[in-house]
Amino acid sequence: MEEQTDMITLCCPSRGRPTLAKRMYDKAMKFASKKDHVEVYLYLNEDDPTRAEYLNLFRKCKHVRIDMGPHQSTSFSWNQLATNAKHDLVCLIGDDVQIETPAWEKQIYDMFNRYNDKILMVVPNTDRLRGYTQKQLKSLKNNYWPSPKETLPSPHFVVHKNWIKALGYMCPYQFWHFYVDSYTQKVARQVGRCVFVRDIKFRVKKMEDDTATQVRTHMNIRNRDDWAWKSCQRHLQSDVATLKNFIDNFKL
Repeated sequence: MEEQTDMITLCCPSRGRPTLAKRMYDKAMKFASKKDHVEVYLYLNEDDPTRAEYLNLFRKCKHVRIDMGPHQSTSFSWNQLATNAKHDLVCLIGDDVQIETPAWEKQIYDMFNRYNDKILMVVPNTDRLRGYTQKQLKSLKNNYWPSPKETLPSPHFVVHKNWIKALGYMCPYQFWHFYVDSYTQKVARQVGRCVFVRDIKFRVKKMEDDTATQVRTHMNIRNRDDWAWKSCQRHLQSDVATLKNFIDNFKL
């Protein structure tokens, strides 16, 4: 019998934005059809001056778990959270996200349960399609796999822990913050396992505050990740081959 996947962990590093993180949690729980099937997993920095506010806001929340550690790259934090998540489905998410679709998690479960091996990347709609033509927008239906050369402007995604088991990570280790979504989409599309779900809305309001600025300027991360993106093709093809091999040799 095919193993069913029906629980999900939202993995969210956060710093200096406790009220945003709480809003993300509240929205996710409000629209989940089964709250006990959803875990929100936060990573906080030990030196965050707002850490006490986070702990106070979340102290009575049933479906949240918090890890604390040194100030580090968001990619490393996402990987730690995904590896230690309670549930097999793991979502890379930001604290500025508001989930606005009823039973959003069930729609995601249903996508994964079509595949015994669970190798799939589910990309929700973050409403960043303004640059697309009407013809392109009309073609972007559920279960639509764009060509391997395209990327959708949606930074959040869901994978199964089998993805991590096969590759060793959720976020590619070449990047500290940027290009994680673009790289993962390219890999998933070349494997034939990327799905854009237009009906699942993850509304994001880009926050240009001190926290966001720090990510972009700390240790020259933007330029570093730009360089890594231009140099990653060999690693990308290796990941594609690894996932194809996992799929071909998967046994229940």
